[in-house]
Amino acid sequence: MNLSVFISPVARLSLVTITLLITGCGTTPKPTEISKPQPVKQQEITVPVTTTPEALVEKAQSVWQSERNELKRNDYLLDAAQLYLEQENPIRAQQLLFALKKSSLSAAQTQRLDLYIVQSYLHDPNADDETLLSLLSPLAENDKIKQQQLEAQETLYVRQQQWLAAANTLIARDNDDSEASKQIWAWVNKADAQQRQAAEQQFPALEPYLALYNIAQTSGLDKVRFQQQIDTFKHVYRGHPLVENLPEDIQSRITLADKTPDDILVLLPLSGKLGDTGRTIKAGMLAAYYQKLAEQPLQHPTTLTFFDTVGKDTNALVEAISGYQWIIGPLLKENVDAIAPYVPPTTTFLALNRSDTNEDVSSQPTQLNLNHYNIKDTVMAANPAPSSTAVKAHAFYALAPEDEARQLAQYIFHQGFATPIVVSAQNSINQRMKDAFDAQWQALNAHRAHTDKVKLVTVDFTDSNSLKTGITEALGVAQSRERIRQIEYMQNEKLYNVPRNRRDVDAIIVFASPAQTELLNPMVEASLSPFNGKTVPVFATSRSIAYDDTKNQWRDLQNVRFLDMPWMMPDNQWTDFKASVDNLWPRRNTQMSRMFAFGVDAYNLLPTVPVLMTLSQTEFQALTGTLHIDKQGNIVRKLPQAVIHNQSVRPVTLTQNTHTPSPL
Repeated sequence: MNLSVFISPVARLSLVTITLLITGCGTTPKPTEISKPQPVKQQEITVPVTTTPEALVEKAQSVWQSERNELKRNDYLLDAAQLYLEQENPIRAQQLLFALKKSSLSAAQTQRLDLYIVQSYLHDPNADDETLLSLLSPLAENDKIKQQQLEAQETLYVRQQQWLAAANTLIARDNDDSEASKQIWAWVNKADAQQRQAAEQQFPALEPYLALYNIAQTSGLDKVRFQQQIDTFKHVYRGHPLVENLPEDIQSRITLADKTPDDILVLLPLSGKLGDTGRTIKAGMLAAYYQKLAEQPLQHPTTLTFFDTVGKDTNALVEAISGYQWIIGPLLKENVDAIAPYVPPTTTFLALNRSDTNEDVSSQPTQLNLNHYNIKDTVMAANPAPSSTAVKAHAFYALAPEDEARQLAQYIFHQGFATPIVVSAQNSINQRMKDAFDAQWQALNAHRAHTDKVKLVTVDFTDSNSLKTGITEALGVAQSRERIRQIEYMQNEKLYNVPRNRRDVDAIIVFASPAQTELLNPMVEASLSPFNGKTVPVFATSRSIAYDDTKNQWRDLQNVRFLDMPWMMPDNQWTDFKASVDNLWPRRNTQMSRMFAFGVDAYNLLPTVPVLMTLSQTEFQALTGTLHIDKQGNIVRKLPQAVIHNQSVRPVTLTQNTHTPSPL
């Protein structure tokens, strides 16, 4: 490995001078026979405070001149480099260190030298993290050097967002106090599911933390089961610092009482242009209400109060929420922003939008014919002052398109795709998804080695002509055709050839409407060279798929992979419930079907909001996806993937490290 690529221009100018300086008198004749220095135990690295780096360099010269003791000389020079680093003078340290690379070093000295090189570049944004990490292994026997190696590793892993590697390094530093335990737990929570899964084999020392995370993720919603598993955890890992210092969120869940809503206020647009959307969401809530009532007939039924938000100002909305401990809605962003400051912290509040999202919701006529049971449509009057207390159980639930784009970016990245092309229609929602994908991709790509970084190729289009032009240019087909025409002109004869596309493109990402995606997919297939011998997969989100079109759409979408909510997938776990719903609303379109599922989940999700906000690890399996609440109170959805195969939708098994997901 050529480490000289790291060194700064200033250091390079002085490298020759320093090399001559530390080797002493180059003209001094060497003895005809020099006995090979015997390995010695690494000296304890303690440099007196009164010593200067320059004095140590002079001492190294003196030792070399008088004794020809290379090991001793190198120890002095390494001490000098250490002092330069302590004095925050990395350039001088680098001059010594890179000159020393030319010397014969013991194994212990090599470890010191590599450590100091890493420390000198630890805060250099141009240094390659992977190369620096390679200099920090194997770990030294000298405990002081070993601790410094681990500290440097930890810093580099955090910078790369390798949270579990950083956590494992912190454990290796023998930090078993409560603060270290808190930091390790925080890093375990920052890691994604794929990293945690790999860590079970890669980092055995993290086993207690991963076990506790799994308990929180799978059992957080069942307090009895959660407590039983925590008790077992304490017994299995007794004496471990994590048991002695249970994380605050785990302790909070243990003391948190589960509550059942008694009176729920629902704020929805039930008239006007969004009336059909609001009534469809309401139908979903009522379906969930009656289903739960059938499952628990002896339980005191919850009272639902629906309030029409159309034409209501902030005062009217604030009056409506007075006295309620459980609130769902409103749906529109401006209404969420209006009432959120006035919702008391003791109220469980599930808004149906986010503050930074403006969902463009279309509407279709829907007929509702449900008998009311303990349901009232009323307006309550009061005008409370804004609350200054911190929000405890206020969550924001939206079918945010950005979530799908970010999940797609994570999937594409972790599956090893390196050179995707992003194709996006030029409208608000699709551009938002493209921006979210790009931001997530750049965040992931930032931690690749400099030589492996990939800049996304993007294609924006407005109509079929601009789409076709953009696709052919992005795939390099246009340039290929131009080269064919040039050769034909030079040869003055017809050249029988087939335009060939770029061979480095490994995925196409689509953010477009269903109709646009149906046009795009055949264009991509037509633009791909038959000589490549490979298939470039096309990935899309749920907004590119409609289930109520003709069968021809599935033919045009052959092999397209897409994300969608579990409710829309074939053979999902709610087949009986879905059959009943389809019988009631046989002509409901795709968008309204998703809105119905949104209403079902909103009703079922409300009682769990305090738990989900206490344990961010806990997941709620729902019709609209696997849900959890992030630190900002936003409900984030994780969606399954499907593929169009032989004019039908097939769920996909998300296998790791492969470009070819396998249909079930």
